[in-house]
Amino acid sequence: MSFMFNRSLRIAAAILACHLTGESITRAQSSTSEPPSLQPEVAADTSATLAVLSVDGAVLKTVETTSVAAQVAGVLSKVHVREGERVKVGEPLGTIESTSTELQLDRSKVALEVAQRNLENTIDIDLAQKNFAVAQNEYDRALESNKVVSDVYPAVEVERLKLVRDRAELEVSRARFAKEIAKLEYSKSQIEHKQLVDMVSKHTIGSPVSGMVVAIEKRTGEWVEPGAVAVRIVEIDRLRIEGFLKAEQADNALLNREAQVEIMLAGKKIQSKAKLVFISPEVNPINSQVRVFLDIDNSEGKLRPGLRASVWFPNNESKVTAATR
Repeated sequence: MSFMFNRSLRIAAAILACHLTGESITRAQSSTSEPPSLQPEVAADTSATLAVLSVDGAVLKTVETTSVAAQVAGVLSKVHVREGERVKVGEPLGTIESTSTELQLDRSKVALEVAQRNLENTIDIDLAQKNFAVAQNEYDRALESNKVVSDVYPAVEVERLKLVRDRAELEVSRARFAKEIAKLEYSKSQIEHKQLVDMVSKHTIGSPVSGMVVAIEKRTGEWVEPGAVAVRIVEIDRLRIEGFLKAEQADNALLNREAQVEIMLAGKKIQSKAKLVFISPEVNPINSQVRVFLDIDNSEGKLRPGLRASVWFPNNESKVTAATR
């Protein structure tokens, strides 16, 4: 029993000696070290400030999709395009039957020519002016004769000659008034002719934009109503990179900044440029992100919506990685 007690004492003494030795070593080290206030601070990792500006969920998208509708009712007699075909502004997409309207246009041409000839006609005015000149001459001669010899022309005759003169003068006024009416009739015929020309032109469905035909909603022989969509066109000369930036990175100073773009297509890198055109003023409260748009030129038609891209701004070495949808 004493043997066990002595052994426990020896073990406790050894533990106490080790503890005292550790404390003395710790004091020695702390006495030789500099005060904490004088130790140099470790520089913060600045790599966070140079972090890549990532656009989460960014993707190349189309900017505009145009639904081209018919402007008049009728049978679609011909479709001039097909899906996948590129068209330019003003290019015909389809034609609506217009025989009846063209006949009305022909009639308006004849009416316009008649109105023009009536406007150019001066016979009535010339005849009225000559009649007035004769009547005026006879009246003046009667007055002069009565001045030389009294009562050569009785008073009744003088009054008759005066009446004839006045009537001839009114005929001149009426001819001139008819001329003004003819001018108005000509203007009216011009307006009607222009209306029918415009109506005939509306039977041709023209492309209002340049782009690619992606859908044909009406086929040859189908009846179309005004406002019915016949063809859909997507603008492909200009695409948009759309995505989201972190709120702390969405600085308005980036607006209108030109960015370098690199896109992988068929195993090859295509380099281009884009411009940041929109930063949303709203921040998503869930993920603290801001929506942004970058416009990119695609006049060569190499790029397609859905492609992913890498976009960076050379001046501040900030990089934007666009991911696929």
